[in-house]
Amino acid sequence: MTAPVKVPSPRGWPAATLHLTIDPAEHTRRQQAGLRHIRDSHRALLDTLMTLPPGSPVPVDGLTERQQTDVRRAPAGILDLTLGLVTRHAIRPCRVTLATVHGTCTRDRIGRTSTYASVCARAIVTPRPPRNDYLLSEADYWGIGVLLEHGNGELETLVAPAPWQPKRHTPAAWRFVEAAYASYLNHSPTPNHAGEEPRGSKQLD
Repeated sequence: MTAPVKVPSPRGWPAATLHLTIDPAEHTRRQQAGLRHIRDSHRALLDTLMTLPPGSPVPVDGLTERQQTDVRRAPAGILDLTLGLVTRHAIRPCRVTLATVHGTCTRDRIGRTSTYASVCARAIVTPRPPRNDYLLSEADYWGIGVLLEHGNGELETLVAPAPWQPKRHTPAAWRFVEAAYASYLNHSPTPNHAGEEPRGSKQLD
């Protein structure tokens, strides 16, 4: 188990700090294969990859025509295509454990933080307690944690974030993980070992 790293949320998502646990084996494999993140433009490919068991060869002629096209066009490092068999090597490169949105606890910020409900646990990091206690109740109702940030950097839990359990694995969830991993790579200007704090990582207000 590696220590979580913090990176900014990817484009298209509300400003937040994502807490990632990098898969060291997959991260190293991708580095060696010259593969970074699987780009969002490869939407159909991720759908196809979800149908392939990792590490187990599957006959190509058993796939649909579209899936066969996807595997033949897949960038290097994602899969092997040999003698009519396709073997998927790519797996999710990290796990997003928490998204923290920074700022005062307001109804609007609760709504923005709720955007992450389908992909990870969520919390608001606030510099001061909310003026109205009902906001804490509302955050708790939606499973959103509220963490009070003291001047020394210490966090006091006013509301604990609800544990996040994926109901099922989906291509959409994998896309989010790839986007988060891209943020990790983009904020690591020099090659690093999985689990190290990326250089340049920051919190976005």
